[in-house]
Amino acid sequence: MKKVAIIMAGGSGERFWPLSRKQNPKQLLKLFSHKTMLEEAIDRIASVVDRKDIFIITNTLLKNSISNELPDFPEENIIAEPSKMNTAPCLALGLSLLLSRYSLPAHEIIAGVFTADHFIRPLHKFSDDIQTAYECAGNHPYLVTLGIPPIRPETGYGYIEAGSPIEAHNPVLSVVSFREKPDINTALSFISAGTFFWNSGMFFYRLDTFSDAMCNSMPITFEFMNKITEHLYTENGNIHDEITASFFNNMEAISIDYGVLEKISNVAVLPASFLWDDVGSWDALARLGDSNHHNSIEHGNIISIDTKESILWNEHPEILLTSVGTENMTIILTKDALLVCPIEQAQQVKQIVQQLKNNDFDHLL
Repeated sequence: MKKVAIIMAGGSGERFWPLSRKQNPKQLLKLFSHKTMLEEAIDRIASVVDRKDIFIITNTLLKNSISNELPDFPEENIIAEPSKMNTAPCLALGLSLLLSRYSLPAHEIIAGVFTADHFIRPLHKFSDDIQTAYECAGNHPYLVTLGIPPIRPETGYGYIEAGSPIEAHNPVLSVVSFREKPDINTALSFISAGTFFWNSGMFFYRLDTFSDAMCNSMPITFEFMNKITEHLYTENGNIHDEITASFFNNMEAISIDYGVLEKISNVAVLPASFLWDDVGSWDALARLGDSNHHNSIEHGNIISIDTKESILWNEHPEILLTSVGTENMTIILTKDALLVCPIEQAQQVKQIVQQLKNNDFDHLL
């Protein structure tokens, strides 16, 4: 069977403003190494899937930026969606693309779906887990998700409730239910139960399994997915022509979780063995970044005195960022903006982005 990977890389990363912008979003930032988060994702996946079989699906605004950041990556594998339509149409388009690209039967192609902006360590555990997930999806008619054992009562993630193994001696478990972002008491009860996992957003399937799931859950999208497949395969069409765009825009704009995974019974979960974080906002950097002896993260031209458990990030080479007596604060400086907020309120940065939109500060987005 052919193993392929789809990296969804169209997000805007608004909660990482002012560093993350429309044309340079979170997945193109270098937060944890000398490589962008997208480059790190490709490197991880390439431990199991050939690079030529890795595809990036993004939006038209980011396609050139991604191509420029990845000069050695096959440009034909960087796909811009005709429009922004959420993850279910994105993956439907991916199925059509893969079938037309490989000219193999759907049951002979196993796809893994990954994100471009997550923190994952160590590599060898991730590689082992996704190899297991690929094998399970190839041998069974399941959509196999990766579930993260929760290490705190997180209210910002969705959860997966797991049941019994899908078969004897198999580490992959049946999925009982998906639960949306809970309140703190519900999250605590999930952890106490021991059968709940964070939903990582990564999953694996044979293309025939995915097609059947689409047919049963999203029949309208299924119809237009098949039209795109036929157009690409028999009419020598391409992703960006008017016919493909018309079919794509008639799909249902909904997430794959809501549109498919929560509606079908053949979903399974593999408990992950690696450390994972979705790096949703600046407070993730405080959890995961390399800190100094005061437990602070410092990047760029900075002088700090008695600064503790803070994030100081300076992207402006000609300005010195200084801090005295700062504690539990996020201070981010770019060439045109300054963000100051308590670390525990990092999720609220998105409200600033909304204010910028409302007040026509598009040049800061």
